Amino acid sequence: MKNIQKIIGFALAVSMLACSFVLSGCNNSDSESSVIGDITYTVTVKDSLGNVYSGVIVKFMQDGEQKAMQPCDESGVASKALPAGNYTAELAFTDNENGFYYEKAAELSAESNSAEIVLSKKTIGEGTALITPAGEFEAFVVSEGCTFIELEADKRNYLLYAPSTAGNYRFSLANNSSSAIGYYGAPHFVQESSATEVKDNSFTISVSASMIGSGEGGTSTYVLGIDANGNENCIICIERIGDPIRTIEDEPWTIYEKTAELSEYTLPENAVIGEFDLTAETDAYSLVLNENDGFYHLNDENGPLVLVRLAEDCDYIACFKTILDRSGVSRYFFDDDGNFVKKVSYSECLLEYIGYVDEAEGVYPLTEDLKHIIQQRGEYVGWWDAESPNYLFKDDNGYNLPDINNEIAWLLMCCYIEQ
Repeated sequence: MKNIQKIIGFALAVSMLACSFVLSGCNNSDSESSVIGDITYTVTVKDSLGNVYSGVIVKFMQDGEQKAMQPCDESGVASKALPAGNYTAELAFTDNENGFYYEKAAELSAESNSAEIVLSKKTIGEGTALITPAGEFEAFVVSEGCTFIELEADKRNYLLYAPSTAGNYRFSLANNSSSAIGYYGAPHFVQESSATEVKDNSFTISVSASMIGSGEGGTSTYVLGIDANGNENCIICIERIGDPIRTIEDEPWTIYEKTAELSEYTLPENAVIGEFDLTAETDAYSLVLNENDGFYHLNDENGPLVLVRLAEDCDYIACFKTILDRSGVSRYFFDDDGNFVKKVSYSECLLEYIGYVDEAEGVYPLTEDLKHIIQQRGEYVGWWDAESPNYLFKDDNGYNLPDINNEIAWLLMCCYIEQ
């Protein structure tokens, strides 16, 4: 019996010793991280704002030798099944290789088989000459997204940005906080200091639809400035963060359509032009519309013909042709509560009329259209409002002329043929 117990005890000891060797072998295998077979290695390529790049080629390198390559899909991801091991992920480009920048390649291993590479665009070619308060500088054009900029240390570095879509845009620096970014106006007027508040080294600009051109790019170009402050480079990020607040300038124009049939007008030979006395009593002049010719006449429908100076200046104000050349003729309409209703452009109608004026005197008979436009424009801008800064009737010293009758002041551009 004792011999049997000894045999059983010896067998158990051997069994336990064998198990300890097995466990020890398992532990050694785990500590060496020995992986056999293929592993899927994944590289994501994106910019500092998280926007991904598709089509960029990822090269999987090992000991300086390319083992595989894979283009990024629409999600900016390149995945490849490779034998377990250590790899370096580098980028290649199908074209414009000099137009991109990334700081370093990504390291991959069996234990860490996924990585990200932060990619930026890069300015290439020559910049645009920009006149600033500090002299002439070279300004490079940047676009939405993230762009790597090589900085000149001793002066402000200028960039130009022209948005193609209306919106609120945020401008910031991605890779350091010691360089300083600012907004310095437009190419035709570069300001010395930032034109907007910069907070946490970023600022926002609202770009309305009226500031965007119909062609490629925009009609408005913004001047951005970066002070290096000891840095050799930076990454500027431009992102559209929302829609702009709609303003009156974004509202569509209502184009005033002429109601009269137009034909070339020529003053009769030896016609004598009479001027309206704007200090006269309101009932001094009676204007009557002749339904047959469509023109206004004095006193009755066959009386003296009333004319409008469309292409020659009058005593009180420039003619409509001159005004159109400078700006345009329009009116904004609001309700009693001050809410915007519509805006009307009269310029197109006036241009049609100007095409038919008498060549020598630049006049055309007064129609319902012309009467309406004079009255609407004058009332809107304050031509005959004595309290308005645009009041027209002043002497050489800038004082208001006495006795102007505001009831008939709209006749300022008109005259008539004396009989």
